[in-house]
Parts: sequence; structure tokens; C-alpha cells
Amino acid sequence: MKKIGYVLFAAVFFLACLVPSVGMLVAGPAPAAANEIPAAVPRLTKMDGSFNKNVLSELQNYVANSFFGRLEGVTAWDRLCADGFATSANDDVLIGPDGWLFYGAAVNDISGANQMTDRQIWCAARSLALMQEYAESRGADFLFTVPCGKYTLYPEHAPGYVTVAEGSNRERLEEVLGSQGVNYVNLYEPFVQADEELYWHWDSHWHSRGAALAADAIMQAAGRETDYFAGPFTPVYDHTGDLYEMLYPTGTLVEADYSWDPGFTFDYTSPFRSADDIIIETENQSASGSLLMFRDSSGRSLYPYMAQSFGKAYFSRQNNYRLDYVDQQAASLVVIELAERTLPYLLQYPAVVPAPVRDGTVLEGATAADSELTAEEPGLTAEGYVKLTGTLPETAVDAAVYVAVDGTVYEALPGEGSFTAYLPDNVDISNAQIYVTD
Repeated sequence: MKKIGYVLFAAVFFLACLVPSVGMLVAGPAPAAANEIPAAVPRLTKMDGSFNKNVLSELQNYVANSFFGRLEGVTAWDRLCADGFATSANDDVLIGPDGWLFYGAAVNDISGANQMTDRQIWCAARSLALMQEYAESRGADFLFTVPCGKYTLYPEHAPGYVTVAEGSNRERLEEVLGSQGVNYVNLYEPFVQADEELYWHWDSHWHSRGAALAADAIMQAAGRETDYFAGPFTPVYDHTGDLYEMLYPTGTLVEADYSWDPGFTFDYTSPFRSADDIIIETENQSASGSLLMFRDSSGRSLYPYMAQSFGKAYFSRQNNYRLDYVDQQAASLVVIELAERTLPYLLQYPAVVPAPVRDGTVLEGATAADSELTAEEPGLTAEGYVKLTGTLPETAVDAAVYVAVDGTVYEALPGEGSFTAYLPDNVDISNAQIYVTD
């Protein structure tokens, strides 16, 4: 009898072990969770027809990320850790003492571990100043704004071991933006002064009421008066937070978003699939002006208010800000919205903006710099321009970078150890000389 029991136990255990793989064959691979990229199906051969030596490791990765019941198992384990031990089993999500969820990767930014150097801060501010200069030269106003992270606005809801350091990248950048004359919309003040929570508990972003407050602040800075935040709004319980979905991929709980009751009257003029589209184009017959706006995921709730405010609007999620689109869109206002955590993107993805011409006197006192130059094929990124990049030696914190070519001096977008300049494609860049100010 005991032997039969052992056999039955072994059979049940064996069948249980088969469930993930057999279930995957019958029901198909498990979908990717939240921000995951689905694992690619392994192939025996490469594109050139040769044998793929990594096929076994790719198969292991594919099965590990696609087996039947994977998401259900992840959800159950994360729920056990959260309810039983008040902790998160997912390094990308942190759980606050009252159930608020926070993005784990942002901790290094707000704690000071990932602080930008003084040179990087100056270069980011100077790059924005050059973008503003170009936009204004084409007849458009320019605004830059930074949505604050949840740690910054609601530290009382964060885990107790998370420390928000003073002198954040945002605060330091704000100071230099002032000296560079960049038109900056400070969103920290109105959000801190609001007598309500304007971010979702289980999401890393503001909800639609928060976006309405941000839109009002941006429009006021642009010289237009709106009062979207006054509403009225109707709660709509249909939002699944991005952090909640990362932690509990098969969870079913939702939070309230808010529907702006007057209703939006703008129309889409480009194919629209979702608020995450890389490009969104709109028009509103009852409004005036043309908006060119570069936004990130915070713009999912923000863009409808901005679209409502302009006769034409063009929203882009491209990391490289295409300031050369100002003329194409006949923009009367350019807005750049970039989250606090991703401020380094200003240097990682240099904007596409024609380098301004400077008087030759800017080179007085400047030092010629040895630089390894790389020129892109003319017109590849921007029609009529060639992208020139180069390395830089160690420089002063506030060192500007100039490119002298064919008797003309251009100011480049500066970086820490590098620069980028979009020059007219008819210049002879083989004779380019690089200078930096002391």
C-alpha cells in the first residue's frame, strides 16, 4: 500500500512538472508582463543561413519567460510577499507603508547616487538655451518643464528607508536654467501647494486631474489662461497602474482616473492607436495657434488638454527633439516636457537643431581642442544639414564648444567629453576646427 502511495505521489509530481511546458504547447506562450519585451522564438539558423550557436541558451530564455502559468505564479508570489511581509519581490517596484507603489529604479536618482555632474547640468541647460534660441529665431515661443517624481512630491508615502537627497538634478538644473535665460515652467510649486494627491497610488504618473493642473501652469507661462483644473471631473474606475501591473501582472484591481466633463473637441489628424503613439497630430477648429510638443509618458494624460488649447498640435515621443520641425509645423509654441528621472536624456539624445552662427570674437581666449570627428551622411537625419560629432578633452564646467569651418563659427550642443553640431550640408567639414572656452 505504501508503495502505491509513493507511485501516486511521483506521478502527481511528474504531471505537475509537465503543466508549464505542456500548457505552453497547448495554450501558447505566456504574454509579456507590463514593460517586458516578449522573448523571441529561438531559431536554428541566423539570417545569413549559418547555424545559430546560441540556440540552446535562447531556448532556455524563451521557455523561462513564456511557460504556461508564469504570470499567475509571479502574481501569487508577489502578493504573498506584499501581504505577508510588507515587501516587494520585484526590484523594479517598492511598496510604501500605506500601499503606495514607487518605481524602484528612481531611488538612485532621488537619493543622489545618480547625480549628474556639474558639467552635465551646465551642458543640459546650455542645450536647452540653444533650442530656445532657434525656436525664437523661427518666430515660436519656447517652454521647458519637468514633472516631478512621486518620491519628490509624496515622500511620506515612500518606504522609510528611501531618502530624498537635497540638491536633486532638477533643482540644480533649475538654477542654471535661470542663468541661461531658458523659459522654465516650475511644476513643483503648484503640485506641492495642491490640497489633494494628484498622482495615482499604483502608478508612477499623475492622473488626469494632475495633468490638468500641469496644463494650466504651462498655458499660463505661454500667456494663455486656461482653467482645466477647475473641472468639473467625473471619477472613472478604469485605470490599471503601471507599477501595479509590473508587480501583479494578472491582478484585476483598478484606480480612479478623472474624466474632464466639458469634453474635448479636438480631432486627430493622424492615425491614432493609443496615448503611447510616437506621433500624435490634432486640430481644434475652436482654438488658435500651432503647438510643437515633445513629451514622455507623463504626456499620456497631458496631451489632450494641450490639444484642446491649440488649432493645430504635433506631439512627439522621440528622444531626439526635432527642433527642425518648427518651420514644418509652423509652430507658435514649442514645449519640451521631460520627467525628473530622465533629465540625463538631454545629453544622451542631443536635439536636432541647426547650430547657430556666432561672431568670430567668441574665439578670443578660446582654446583649440583635439577632437576625433565623425560626420554623418548629409541629409540623413535633417534635410539640408550634416551631423558632426566629436570628442572633447576635459573642459571647464561652463565651457562652450565652437566649430570653425569655411570662415564661419558655429556653436555646438555641448556634452561631457563630446559635442554635436548640425551644420549646413554645403560646408567643407574636413577643415573643421574645434574650440572650447576656458
